[in-house]
Order: sequence, then structure tokens, then C-alpha cells
Amino acid sequence: MGRSCVWMLASFTLYGATGCATQKASHTARTGVEQLLISSAVDRSLDNVDFTALRGKKVFLETKYLDCVDKNYIIVSMRQRILAQRGKLMDKADQADTVVEVSSGGVGTDSQELFVGIPEIPLPPPSPIAIPRLAFMTRTKLNGTAKLLVNAYDVKTKAPIFPSGLTMARSDQNNWNFLGMGNVQTGSVSREVAAATKEADLSVTTAFNYATGAYDAAPAAYLTNNKGEKVILRSDYRQAPR
Repeated sequence: MGRSCVWMLASFTLYGATGCATQKASHTARTGVEQLLISSAVDRSLDNVDFTALRGKKVFLETKYLDCVDKNYIIVSMRQRILAQRGKLMDKADQADTVVEVSSGGVGTDSQELFVGIPEIPLPPPSPIAIPRLAFMTRTKLNGTAKLLVNAYDVKTKAPIFPSGLTMARSDQNNWNFLGMGNVQTGSVSREVAAATKEADLSVTTAFNYATGAYDAAPAAYLTNNKGEKVILRSDYRQAPR
């Protein structure tokens, strides 16, 4: 048997032995995008609240009125903003100068789908077959909503510390598909994810400057790239003066 025949036989053998492998993956009960939609909406909603009136005060954060999904994130975000103003968190209301109450008016997600094309057409009975939908363009829009009520008052006088009221904000994520090609993602969540991952060559950094006794910024206020440069995500974050 010639050498060429041996190579040909080996090639057919390898071709016949070619297979494929699949990796099984599990998923969480809630998707990461859903959780990011809510946390991003919470961040934006709390950004509308001016916490500077709590600067240097002893604060008790009352959370018994808060009943919603991801309430722990809201509580910790509130605590972080109080600490950013050099406020001191107290365990009991009678130990504090100020009581801050937080409650939710609506925290959740919703979605809507839009497509341009031909809808699914069922064939006349008794045929169970239907002509599938032909979509030239589809858009799936996801929204996260956070409506919060923040109230602050003096423990002794019960007088309000700052104008309280409702604050509401939304986050969004849009998935576009054209003629079945690609999945173009836009929206506030996509921008934050791109900035916080290698897609934007950035790494999330929490900068607490304990040497000066003040916070440099909140975790969501800016990101730091690999060169040590600060990249502002939201410039409306109110931080304590140095």
C-alpha cells in the first residue's frame, strides 16, 4: 500500500471520528440583566436625593417601611450615601440626631417587544401547522423602575431635615435584531456594562480616601481604567467636600 493511500485512509478515519461537544450550563432564577435594570434604576433614583443636609450628623436609617425586591441593595446604597457625607450610622433612633425613612412606591421590571415583518399564519384546520413568523427587524425593550420615598427629620423637634418626597428613575436595555443577524444592544445598562468590563478596557474601582477622612467618590460615580485614569459615569453624584 502506497504512502498516499495510507494518508487518504487516515484522513477518512479522522473525518469519520469527528464529533462535537456541548457544555451544559445552569441559569439563575433571575437574569443578570434583570438585576442590573433594578440596581441601575435604584442608583439613578437615589442620585436625585440631596444627602448633603446629613453631613456630620448621627443618622438612624429606618427601613421597616421598605418592602420590595432587592431591598437590601437599596438599604446598603442609602447607608453608603450617608457615609459619603461623613454621617455616622446609629443602631437606634434615640442615639441619633436624625432619622431617615425610606419606602418604595414601585421597584421592578417590564418589557415590550416590537417587530416589523409578517406575523405567524396558522393553516386552516385540521392542519396543526402554522407558517412561522418572518421578522425583518425586532426590538425587545426592557425597563427597570425604582420609585422611592426618602424622608428625614430631627429626632427631637420632628422637623424635616430636607425636602422629602418621591424620587423615581428608570433604566433601560434594548436588544435589536435585523434580518436575524446580530444582536445590537443599547441602553443605560449596556453602557454601564461596557464601561465596567474589558469591552471598554476599564475596571470598577471603589475609591475611599481614608487618609483625608473623606470619600473620593461612590462606586457608581466613576470607573478607573488600567492606566489609573478616572472615567466619569455620572457627574451628578453629590459627595462631601474635602
